[in-house]
Amino acid sequence: MEVPGSRSPVLLVVLAVCIGSRAQAQSSPPDPGCWSQVAQLPHDAVQFGHGVVEAPRNAIRPRNLKWELPIAAATGVLIGRVDAPASNRIQSLPFQHLAARWTNIGLGIELGTSGLLYGIGCAGHRSPHAASTGFTALEAIGAANGIAALLKAAMNRQYPYLRHSRGEFWEGGKSFPSGHSAASFAFASVLAHRYPHNPWVKWGAYALATGVSLGRLAGKKHFPSDVLVGATVGYVTGAYLADHSQE
Repeated sequence: MEVPGSRSPVLLVVLAVCIGSRAQAQSSPPDPGCWSQVAQLPHDAVQFGHGVVEAPRNAIRPRNLKWELPIAAATGVLIGRVDAPASNRIQSLPFQHLAARWTNIGLGIELGTSGLLYGIGCAGHRSPHAASTGFTALEAIGAANGIAALLKAAMNRQYPYLRHSRGEFWEGGKSFPSGHSAASFAFASVLAHRYPHNPWVKWGAYALATGVSLGRLAGKKHFPSDVLVGATVGYVTGAYLADHSQE
């Protein structure tokens, strides 16, 4: 997945400053330095690995089935009835290129915001909460993208932009799920869980993730079901790391 630099520095800075100002009010005693978060990486990796191992057992718990079954049903409907017709409606190549470019810019904003938040927290405002949030967001983006890559390799689904593509599985593609959606919603999920009482941060992050995901559809890079599953992977990954990583 290509991740270019952001072309929207103003939006990136505004989002980071908004979060940073909120974090300053929540700040703890000064953090020993930027490397303190890096030192927590092994702990976070172990916690994430434990979550992956426990995933099959947790998946069948009634409280999780309440949302897993509707998403699974929606995914099946999208694959069987919606994906190909929806993708075939998008014919404008300039529009596709513009949408695809936006998704890369949006993902760059998310990566840049995570990095800025980490830097502001550990070196600027000296807020461990902000530094931890930024670093955890980067972890979640990487983890969600890794899970998406494994699923892509296993499912081998055709890309929608290929001529006469029907979105068949095990046909040599990497369309399912969307890595951009997974990474974007991982970022948004971390921020939403770490700043639950700040609606500007919470809904701003989700709006950006939604915009990136819709752009993958408009750019014919993915089918609707690819985006839905990618967003689910990202949300769950971000929520888990936000709750289990050390601050």
